[in-house]
This record gives sequence, structure tokens and C-alpha cells, in this order.
Amino acid sequence: MRTYLLWLWFGLVLALQGCMHAAVQPIPTQVKASELKQRYYQAKTIAPDGTVLAFTVYQPHLKIGQTAPLLLHTHGFGLSRMKRPSLSLYGFLLPTGQVAKKAWQNGYWVISYDQRGHGNSQGKIRLADPEKEAQDVISIMNWAEQNLPQLAKNQNGVRAGMIGESYAGGIQYLVSALDPRLQAIVPITTWYDIMNSLAPNGIPKTNWITFLNLIGDWWNWNKFHPELKQAYVDTQQGQLKDSTYNFLKTHQASWFCEHAQAPKADALIIQGFRDVLFPFNEGVKAAQCIQHAQHEVHLIGVQGGHLQPFAQHSPLGNTPFWYIGKSVSCGNKQHYNLQDTIMAWFNQKLKDQTPITLPELCIDHSPVNHLSDLTPSTHYSIAKTWIAATPKQAVFIPIHSATQTTYMTGSPQLTLNIESKSGQIAPTLFISVAVKSARTGKYQILNEQTTPLNPAKKRLYDQVTLGASQQAGESQSIELPSVNAKLNPDDTLGLLINSESVYYQKIKQPKIEAEISGQIVLPKLWSETAQ
Repeated sequence: MRTYLLWLWFGLVLALQGCMHAAVQPIPTQVKASELKQRYYQAKTIAPDGTVLAFTVYQPHLKIGQTAPLLLHTHGFGLSRMKRPSLSLYGFLLPTGQVAKKAWQNGYWVISYDQRGHGNSQGKIRLADPEKEAQDVISIMNWAEQNLPQLAKNQNGVRAGMIGESYAGGIQYLVSALDPRLQAIVPITTWYDIMNSLAPNGIPKTNWITFLNLIGDWWNWNKFHPELKQAYVDTQQGQLKDSTYNFLKTHQASWFCEHAQAPKADALIIQGFRDVLFPFNEGVKAAQCIQHAQHEVHLIGVQGGHLQPFAQHSPLGNTPFWYIGKSVSCGNKQHYNLQDTIMAWFNQKLKDQTPITLPELCIDHSPVNHLSDLTPSTHYSIAKTWIAATPKQAVFIPIHSATQTTYMTGSPQLTLNIESKSGQIAPTLFISVAVKSARTGKYQILNEQTTPLNPAKKRLYDQVTLGASQQAGESQSIELPSVNAKLNPDDTLGLLINSESVYYQKIKQPKIEAEISGQIVLPKLWSETAQ
């Protein structure tokens, strides 16, 4: 009874607090200058298509004549904004909310908003549509310019930055490609190519997609747009359809980069090596795009990211399905606190403070310092090998034996020819880069990453996404997920081939019997002296 009363009291406090701050309070342009007190309040605006967007405004303490830049914050898929600085998920737990709070306390205007179809914002979820979700951000920036006093501005308008993880990261690339007011972005564990992330080589990550449907549509009370609902249904059939690709092809940074409309903002990108939804490769490609567009970019590689629910586990003290950690140790031997580094980045870009000393590429416990260090450069041939993989027995193909302590960071490139028995259905292989320990004889899949490959579905995928046609029997080239690994002396690096994966729904297929051959190009192998 006492516990029940305690929870009742706690809920009442939350409800009353929400009521106290729920009023929509747009601030008219002040005629008489006055000191601004630190506070927060709830507000709304209307998108061009009539959708009502809800957000929380965090007003900093500003003296008369003092200006402040704007930091935009939003949430991951299925969640909602930082409605309060303390009694909210982002306010007390998630790192992007912690940075937003710190920015507010250090003289930034902060707006934390609900994306359409989430929280208190109306509309249907279209999964980062540049004509909907991206335009919503532009509408909020317009509202800020019209209603917030003492905003820091330049020739483009308000000096604005943006931070968010996952779903909140993907939208940053699109907005920064469309609006030059967004000067500095921090996309965390997000996608560059959403199609390749959700359906690598044409095979949908059905377990993850089902989970996203659960928290995005069911949890938000049927908020998926009909086209997104249909795309979800199509993926449950185990392949990528033209209609799905046509719906989502512009919802990604890759489309803008390929069409000479790269993000205009300087970027600090954080991506995880254990991320089995948006692998580290996605951050690399986004960074390369921004660098090619001649904007400043830094890429930080952490061990975390999105973790497959119930298949992977985060370290104690972190959120169960996603984490990035608190700090990294870069190849330049320096240690960086992530939240402090993000804050220093915004201060540099939006307040003209001292530039950060972060290298172009910072990967935790890796000797690399530049994006070029990730380029695959070491070629190995894969001799014809007969494989008969089963759910209980994977096949290990050795590639390289370490003679000394060696480090490897980057994305292996694999060219593979799969020849199955005449009349047999093309097999689906699940390919991982793994290390066989010289000490224990056991296999370890590097960073828990696996890539599916089915020759028939890969040909269809290339046709849908690239318009390329390929004949049966031809070799197929794929990019494997990035890895960050340390090899001890006499350890053997190789490919581990399975007939199923915990990250994908079980596929009904006959016993895999096929002959494979080809080549693999590994990233540079660094000796211990490079550390």
C-alpha cells in the first residue's frame, strides 16, 4: 500500500509539473530590452502542410545586449522530446539530452522538439522525408527567428546547431543540405544509406525492422504513414521491392551527396562498431561526403551503437539497446570526454571559441587518425573452398596469421563467387570477419558484425538501387561492416560463414552446399609500434 501511494504521489508531481509548463508561450519581439531569465516553456508551430509541431523552448540567462545561438535537439525513433530538464528520459539519462541541458545552462537557446507522429506533434511518420520531417525543422528555425529575442545571427540568419542520435541523426544530414542556417551538427549512430542499413545486399534486417515497427507505429498509436506501412509489409517478405526503394531513396544523406547537394554544415559524427543497425561504415561515408564538399568533419568511433534487442548486451550502467560510452582514447594518445567534446565543438562553431584539438578520425584504442587510414589496401585470395555450413557448424576460411600484435580498423571489401549444386536454390550465407585465437582455439566474430549474401537477392538489389543487371554465376562484390580489432601473435584472421544469424529471421533453406572463391581486401594492418 505504501509503495502504491508513493508511485501515486510521484505521478501526481509529474502531472502537475507538466501542467505548470504546458502553456504555449510564443515570445513576441521585445520593444524594450531587458535581461532574460533562465526558464523553459512549451510551444507549438505549424508546418507548411498544416501539421502542428510541439516543442520545448529552453531560454538561457542573457544580459541586455547579449546574444545566444540556437541548438536544436530531437529524439530517437519511437521516443519524444526533452519536455523537462529533469523528469524526462533525455533530461536525466540519454547523453544528447545531457549536452542540450548543458548548452542551455551555458548560454544557448535550446529547442527540443517532437518529430511528426511522435509525442505531442501531429502528422504521420514518413521516416525522415526531406519534404516533411526536414521541412519541420526548417519551420521550427523560422519560428525561432520570429519569436526568440537576442538570437545570435549571421548573413544566413540564426546561428544554429543540432544534436541527436539514431533517427535524430539522420534528419540532421537532410536539413543541413537544405538550409545553410544549420552550421554545426552532431549526428550520432545514424544512417548514411538507409536502404543498405535496413536491407544489406537486399536482405532485410527483419528482427530490427519488426522492433522499429513496434516502437514506431504500435507505441505511437498507429502513426505510420500508409506508404511506410506498406514498405514494412514488403520487407516481411524477405526482399527489397522497387516501391520501398522509391519511397525511401531520398530519405538519406547518400541521395543528397550523389546529387551534388551535400550537407552544408560542419559535422562531428559519432558512430559505433557494435552497431548492428547502422554500422560504422555509415559514419565513414557521411564523413567522406562532407569532407568532399569542403566542410570540416571529425569522426569518432566508439564501441557501442544500436544493439539487437535480447541478442546483444550493453555494459553495466548503460541503456540496454543503445549506448556510446562516456569517453574515447584516440590514436593521438589523447583522451576525450564525449559530452565535453561535443560542447566544445558547438562553442567553436557557434560561439567562435577555441577550436577543438580532435583529430580528423578518432577511434577508441586504434592508431588511425585520418579517414584515408581506413582505405582497404591488403589483398588476399580466397582459394576455391567447398562449404557445407549448418546452424550448428560454421565454416572458417583462414586469411591472415598475425606474427606480432596487430591492429586493424576499417571495412573489408569482399568479392565472392558462389557456385551451388545444379538446380539448388541460391544459398543465403551470413559472413563475418572473425579471429581464431591461438591460445584457446575459439572463434570470435569481430564487433559482432554479420553480413548476409544471397546471389539472387543481391542481383535484384543492385537492379533496384543501381539499375545494374548482373548475370547468374558472376562474382559479386560487397562491403563488410567496419571492424576495429586487435590480433595477438599467432591469431588467425578469417571469414566465418554461417547458415543463419541472430540478427535475421531464420531462413528456410536446404543444407548449404556450395563452392566459393574470390578475394578480400583488408584495411591496413598496423603493428603495435604504431600505437
